[in-house]
Amino acid sequence: MNAAPDRYLYRLDRMDTIAFVSPEWLRFARENDAAELSEDRVLGRVIWEFVQGVEVRRLYATLFAALRAGRREIVVPFRCDSPAAIRSMELLMRPLPSHGIELEGRLLEQKSRAPVALLARHSARSQSSVPICSLCRRLFVQQEWLEIGPAIARTRLLDGQPLPRLEETVCVECRAVKA
Repeated sequence: MNAAPDRYLYRLDRMDTIAFVSPEWLRFARENDAAELSEDRVLGRVIWEFVQGVEVRRLYATLFAALRAGRREIVVPFRCDSPAAIRSMELLMRPLPSHGIELEGRLLEQKSRAPVALLARHSARSQSSVPICSLCRRLFVQQEWLEIGPAIARTRLLDGQPLPRLEETVCVECRAVKA
């Protein structure tokens, strides 16, 4: 575990438009194969353009509404895995003046792993999809939520080419993260 967590800040205005991203946020995006998330491409755009999945949008809209209604801070634990790393993080959300919101992602722990092709952003994808929880990064396969390794082993998801699309959602357990 890091002595002091890495921090990635961004801020939204009252209309959920991205008004600020920290240099650390931009660096994290570049280092994680998302160089298209540059300052000139995200500032001034609504956060919902970057949030995939109906359930994910619904969860964050509920949390944002709670902050704007008077909650002081909300902390959401989540995973931000890459093909070669498992990252435990938390997202601290705080209200700002004029109904803005500050979001601070904190890296709590990072572990290396053998690369998982299913998580590679630019892999060719088929029309089939597999639900993945945006918070815990478990996959919904064979009627249950499983960690990526066991899900791949049990279902042989990597045997087909191209790989299935990952459909962002929120699993039942993570849906309990309420405002």
